[in-house]
Amino acid sequence: MFRTTGALAPFLLLALPAFAQDGCDRTCLIDTATALAEGGDASAARVTENGVETAAAETWGAGASGIHVHNAYADAAAGQAIVVGTGTGADGAPAIFGLRVRVEDGAPTEAEWLVTHDGEASLFPREIPVATDGRFEETVPEDRRVPRDRMIELANTYFDGIELSDGAALPVDADCNRVENGIRMTHSERFPDMHCNTLGLFTYIPVVEQRRFPVVDEERGVVVAIVMFQIPEADIERVVNGETTVRHYDPRSLYLFEAFKVSDDDVDQIEATMRDLEFEQQIDWPAE
Repeated sequence: MFRTTGALAPFLLLALPAFAQDGCDRTCLIDTATALAEGGDASAARVTENGVETAAAETWGAGASGIHVHNAYADAAAGQAIVVGTGTGADGAPAIFGLRVRVEDGAPTEAEWLVTHDGEASLFPREIPVATDGRFEETVPEDRRVPRDRMIELANTYFDGIELSDGAALPVDADCNRVENGIRMTHSERFPDMHCNTLGLFTYIPVVEQRRFPVVDEERGVVVAIVMFQIPEADIERVVNGETTVRHYDPRSLYLFEAFKVSDDDVDQIEATMRDLEFEQQIDWPAE
């Protein structure tokens, strides 16, 4: 399903997938989002890039090549899909991106880009493309599935835990990992004791706001949130190896597309695609 384009397709000429008469199913939604990521026609859609209203022909994707989608999520009931991937911009610089697309009456009506280059977030992939995590595509057995509202509740518990610097309320699988911009942050050489609910390090993030949940897929146990972390200027004290250290944080907002894999009422995996923006920036998209 996920593919790489070797060269830029002429913008506005790349065909979008055919639509069934009774609507756009999951495959159709993902194919539509992937086609737009590869330079397809979004001229009839409202388009933003990193929170700013943008003409479709002026987005990063319009001039990008080598697009590789490493994960894709869709909610047929909501008519929305999100693809995350990597590519090379017209300037030759690699980037990691997320793209949310809404389809109505057989055509894309919304396209929300998040695009990050090296230096525009605290983390950037060590190499591209980023590997696909097949767990997000796997179907969860019916007896292990979690209802839609509960999946959203679990995601909110994670974000609440960040605000509280305490993840004790979030149930996670022992093997759960959190991957941020293609880099694993848990059970790693650098953070061997960090788990998906180890949230005490996030004392510098007091507010997680503008929470949206455009994709909830009960069959695959996937909920995807779009949120903003508000990070004020602060000097945060921590004790590391018995010594008190102070780290300075410059003010910024952190814009995230964050996917959660859920089964048996546990979070099994977290994947975040993110970018720094101006502090207290608002993203002008409705909650639904």
